[in-house]
Amino acid sequence: MDDAGTCAGVRSLLGVYLTGAIAPADRAAVIRHLAACADCRAELAGLAALPALLRRPPVRAAVQAPGADDETPDEDGPRRLARLVRRRRHRRRRWVLAAAALVLAVAAVAGWALHRTGPPGSGSETSATVLQSRAIGGVTVLTDAGGYTLYWFGPDTAGWSACQGACAQTWPPVAGPATWGTGVTGEIGAIARPDGSLQATYDGHPLYTTTADTGPGQTKGDGVWSHGGEWHKVVITVPDRGD
Repeated sequence: MDDAGTCAGVRSLLGVYLTGAIAPADRAAVIRHLAACADCRAELAGLAALPALLRRPPVRAAVQAPGADDETPDEDGPRRLARLVRRRRHRRRRWVLAAAALVLAVAAVAGWALHRTGPPGSGSETSATVLQSRAIGGVTVLTDAGGYTLYWFGPDTAGWSACQGACAQTWPPVAGPATWGTGVTGEIGAIARPDGSLQATYDGHPLYTTTADTGPGQTKGDGVWSHGGEWHKVVITVPDRGD
């Protein structure tokens, strides 16, 4: 196991590793370390979840009647206490969002600086996987940029993929980091696989394609029992906009 100094050095590179602007030599070192260090993989998963936190819509405050003041002279004790609790929660949420934004900004700046100082022609950058939506069989499903259906695996958890080895050859993990495409809603993140590579997640599910689908628009993997669990296509819930 690497010592604390090595962990600190790798964690300083996790931001640019997520953005894809990391130098090839540093990327190889990070992947080797992540394969052996569960703590750093957990740190990476936490950083990968920050964009989803920033994407969540802010909670709307209750609409106050025109001319009403924050302080009501005849407000009783319980109502005053409830108002103070709501205000404190709002301030805490704003602090969390500001802290998340700061971390992402630092990672982006560090990635740009590393890219600018890297040797010319040292390798291509890793771009984010774009997740798309597509109507297949009367439902809207999540696909990759090529239109291939994406799947989730029943035995998985939000931070761990149960599909390893031969399973991952039949059900290739979707590379992270990922970003939202047109029509995609929900939370996008990433987990670190045992080999140190990133796998994209959607609403807490690690994502996969399948070799059974030989072309875009197919869902041959849906409902299949394979490698110890059932596979499901990722269905996107389209918000009802009303009339």
